Amino acid sequence: MNKTSVDLLMVFPSGGDVYHTNFNHHLGAAYIIGYTRKYGFKVEQFISNKPYNLKECAKAISHYKPKVVGFAVYESNYMQSVLLSNYLKELNPNTVIIFGGPTPTVHSKEILEKINSVDLCVRQEGEETVLKTLTELTSVNFNLKQVNFPEIKGITFRNKNEVIINSDCDHLYSNRHIANFIDRYPSPYISGIIPVSQAFPTGIITGRGCNQNCIYCNCAVLSKKNIYFHSIERVIEELNLISKQKKIVQPIPIYDDAFTIIPSRAKKICEAIIENNIKIPLLCITRCDKINEELLDLMKIAGFKSIGFSLESAVPKVLRSIGKVRSPEVGDPLNYEKEIVYIENLKQMTRYAKKIGMFPVFISIMIGLPGESLQDAQKTINLVTQLDIDYYTHNILHIFKGTPLYKDHDKYGYQITPIGQNNQIITKNNFPFNIDEIKLAENSTKERNSKVMDYNVLNILSLRLNRAAEDSFFNNIIINQDVIEPSLIKWMQEVLAINGTIVHIYSNRKNFLKFHSENEMVLYNEFIPTKVYECYYWEDSKGEQILKSGRMLSFGEQVGLNIEVKNTSLILEEYNNGYDTDCSIGVSNTKKDAETLNELLQKISKAENNFNYLLNRNTLPQFQNLCKWTVNRANCEKLETAIIDNNNSIRVCWNSKPLGKVGMPFSEIKRNINNIKKSVINRRGCSQCSQEKFCQKCYSPYPLSSTEYCKYKNLHKTNESANLINVFYVIKDLLYKPINPYDF
Repeated sequence: MNKTSVDLLMVFPSGGDVYHTNFNHHLGAAYIIGYTRKYGFKVEQFISNKPYNLKECAKAISHYKPKVVGFAVYESNYMQSVLLSNYLKELNPNTVIIFGGPTPTVHSKEILEKINSVDLCVRQEGEETVLKTLTELTSVNFNLKQVNFPEIKGITFRNKNEVIINSDCDHLYSNRHIANFIDRYPSPYISGIIPVSQAFPTGIITGRGCNQNCIYCNCAVLSKKNIYFHSIERVIEELNLISKQKKIVQPIPIYDDAFTIIPSRAKKICEAIIENNIKIPLLCITRCDKINEELLDLMKIAGFKSIGFSLESAVPKVLRSIGKVRSPEVGDPLNYEKEIVYIENLKQMTRYAKKIGMFPVFISIMIGLPGESLQDAQKTINLVTQLDIDYYTHNILHIFKGTPLYKDHDKYGYQITPIGQNNQIITKNNFPFNIDEIKLAENSTKERNSKVMDYNVLNILSLRLNRAAEDSFFNNIIINQDVIEPSLIKWMQEVLAINGTIVHIYSNRKNFLKFHSENEMVLYNEFIPTKVYECYYWEDSKGEQILKSGRMLSFGEQVGLNIEVKNTSLILEEYNNGYDTDCSIGVSNTKKDAETLNELLQKISKAENNFNYLLNRNTLPQFQNLCKWTVNRANCEKLETAIIDNNNSIRVCWNSKPLGKVGMPFSEIKRNINNIKKSVINRRGCSQCSQEKFCQKCYSPYPLSSTEYCKYKNLHKTNESANLINVFYVIKDLLYKPINPYDF
């Protein structure tokens, strides 16, 4: 598809969460697009729900013929952004690459020193700086060597071998006394940049920034402790437009740092929503000391279905040390009166929000805070269990550069370590106590979302297909070895989808503990194209093999699903006896296993109503070998998942021989398997078989021989039953999906 050349193409690679797995709309990018279009520039955002690997994504971006590509960069998508920028520079060295967003704002020097494909970084708010940069680039026909970069405030650029950090733009800060100043920037929805159908989960903002004193948070740092508001008229116009959708299923998130930070303003917005008869479900997060019962009642009438509150700690002295309620430098440092009131407010507001029917009501806490002890952290968990809430987010302190805590981390006994020599941006910090000793309360989002991930991994291990067609890369890679080498990561940059899933299976718990930290360092240091990296280890339990998530060692057994791997004959016996086999995988190691699975398929096909037959029984387990009884539902056809064994060999089937070694191009893997299939089909004489149209033609039917496999396929119709089982799996998938973007 050829597109007209654009001046700037905005790109927002996902950080790998449940909702943003590909390239969706980004509010910050949309504001920049709307503003620069006002001045005549051709600016677009790269939007795609299609999975890509790095190479194919770079080609898709290049179809826009962009003169400049601007990435919205966070720590969560930093590696994907760097890898894509490298590929784009290879395709066209003249393309100007800009990084903007929270991470480049505080790490611009490190980025430009390490990443040659990035030409400059935009710091803090982007509208004015990007406009000035585009204007300068246009004046010299986008020739970087001729741009007068020192004249552009708010950028960091490279001058030969030196990185130059210009003064901040400060346009918003300089105009902070002008009411509703950010109304000058067009609405992403009213201007048509973001379709109203994408308001969930993209959301809206009614104001930017934060004026609070939390020493661990970068929101106030990025806004220089100011809040810049949209007018109430602008907010209502935007909400009214969004409400015109035919059907809004999910509440629209308001992504202000704290929606009720000025309660009187939040009240006016709610009153305006009611006066204008806007019927729209909403959700927000806020502070419990900036809200009361009257405002909660009004919010409920205005359409707020869900609300979240930030607690962080239930210990007054910890709240004091982190500046959650007031600046740590103000007043008597041993006076915790306001912090005690804050905690009581949280109890009252969560209780009242539940009373008036808001759902879900949730809070956030943080473990590992400065001044916190093991006992303090446990007190916070104890309070969580007493609150009348639907769930809570169990955050672990991460020290961001630019925050007051980052500057003073030595004072609190923290050490901050870059994840690797090549990757100076993503860091780890230590804690004042062993955070693994703090186990989750029952209603943690980490528990629920971990089970979602484990269920997805269960599907991947079963080689279940989500792909509708073949592609030129894998969506998932299963690493079946203890140690990850850099060569494996370089290969995955070529053959794994951006934000594809890596499932790493360690041989046992001991080796997980021994190698996991080192492997994680290698992954980040070498730049893996995904953040979806899930680790498991084998554990024997009463003679049975169970896969356990590494998360369980940190947060407890409830964080995840014990994936049981058993012989198909045994697991179907348990299923028929009414046992829960929901989190089990049946493997066929003997002929009895294959025969038992075939018998199940026959029963389903002979049932008077096969749909009701399955509907009225327990949920079936997964089967590693179900694909051989289907038509066009096998991983060896779609190549969705690759299995990497100890010797770096590559397989796409648990029962097959290797197709090649790590480093082999995807096209060669595909060619090898096609050659094997042709050989098998010719040897069996499939073209003369009456079941030719209904057979998967499995090239590795172990534990059956080819003769036995053909015999079963000729005797019994299995494809309809096997495909129906897959339909039930899809229904089950929907039940496992979380619904709230604030969970992440």
